[in-house]
Amino acid sequence: MSTATTVQGVRRKVSRRLLPPLFVMFVLSFLDRTNVALVKTHLETDVGIDAAAFGLGAGIFFVGYAVLGVPSNLALHRIGARRWLAGLMFVWGLLSCAMALVSSPTTFYVLRFLLGAAEAGFFPGVILYITYWFAGPDRGRATGIFQSAVAVSSIIGNPLGGYLIGLHGLAGLDGWKWMFLLEGAPTVVMALAIPWLLTDRPEQATWLTDDERRLLIDRIEADRPAADADAPQRAGDILRDSRVLRLMFVYFAIQISVYGVTFWLPALVGRIDGLDDVGIGFVSALPWVFALAGVLILPWWSDRTGDRRGPLRLALLLTVLGLLGGVLLPPVPAVAALCVAAFGFLGAQPVFWTVPPTILAGVQIAGTIPLISGFGNLGGFVGPYVMGAVESGTGSQSGGLYLIAVLAAAGALVAATFHWVGQKNSTTTQEGTADDTHRALR
Repeated sequence: MSTATTVQGVRRKVSRRLLPPLFVMFVLSFLDRTNVALVKTHLETDVGIDAAAFGLGAGIFFVGYAVLGVPSNLALHRIGARRWLAGLMFVWGLLSCAMALVSSPTTFYVLRFLLGAAEAGFFPGVILYITYWFAGPDRGRATGIFQSAVAVSSIIGNPLGGYLIGLHGLAGLDGWKWMFLLEGAPTVVMALAIPWLLTDRPEQATWLTDDERRLLIDRIEADRPAADADAPQRAGDILRDSRVLRLMFVYFAIQISVYGVTFWLPALVGRIDGLDDVGIGFVSALPWVFALAGVLILPWWSDRTGDRRGPLRLALLLTVLGLLGGVLLPPVPAVAALCVAAFGFLGAQPVFWTVPPTILAGVQIAGTIPLISGFGNLGGFVGPYVMGAVESGTGSQSGGLYLIAVLAAAGALVAATFHWVGQKNSTTTQEGTADDTHRALR
């Protein structure tokens, strides 16, 4: 068997073994953090949570997320992904079920904060985990498959949530309580299986042959940044590094777009006459079909060409145009515009995450990934909060979307300052092996 064929075979073997459980975990994670969007009106009616309080509670998730992301990732780096991710998943599944106990704005805030703290280590932990198993030329597609869970979760989650809300009155429970209980329970069950589904490091992969393990380890080691890559060494150095700061801001702009739309999409769709809860759920799923296309197409294009900047800029431009269309157009074409935005803001993310591992490695990347993710996900706090505050103050959601579009445009401008330089280390073979391209952000 040729080396190139072996590389492809190992890549397929690792992908088939590890990406499916990671994908399912992210589907459940995103479902558990965003299903609250479907019950906005029910919480207002039953619990007295108005638009501003809802926006604060929906977004406060990301305060806990930002605070605990770095220590969680450092713990994962030290003790291994299997046990750490399983423990996190078990806790956030229980907290998701506990959302059925919300009885006031205060309990809403507390449970959302705790849910964010529990989920803090999951996404950055998996991004770090992918660097253990996939060489640079393969990371865009691997990350894209993992992040496609966001779109799939929303495609199935909105109609499913609408159906579960329809269980109102069963066993004397409100429909929104059934939704939280029945969507949190599978997370708890899945957590129990994670230690058997994941493997911490390639060295421990008994499901690979000795030659396959050696080839995989050698490719990943060869892809690490050179010792003279000018990597920051201490936390203070990282926070002063302009490359990291720009990455943090761009990811913030992406996330404020994602969550500003995610938490308010059902309400925006609700402007269309004649839709009940189930109908709103199905129409709200449409932008995520396009998001699924974006998260698969853009990283595939980026990996195939070795170009990270072009796909990222295009994704951010589509996000801005789609958000503006969501403001300016009537309800039905506005949903179509948000489909364009969703293609952009979700497709941007796997391309974005190919960049940090070209700057840092080891404990440095273990700490920096959650730093970028945590700060960026504060956009998940700012987006819903701004949307809620603007709606409460003006009675309209348009102003909030305008502001989010402006921040997305600023992110695109900052991304335009990125310059990748590098040297291709190998050529594409007849079997389709990707170029090993080391890229550095300056």
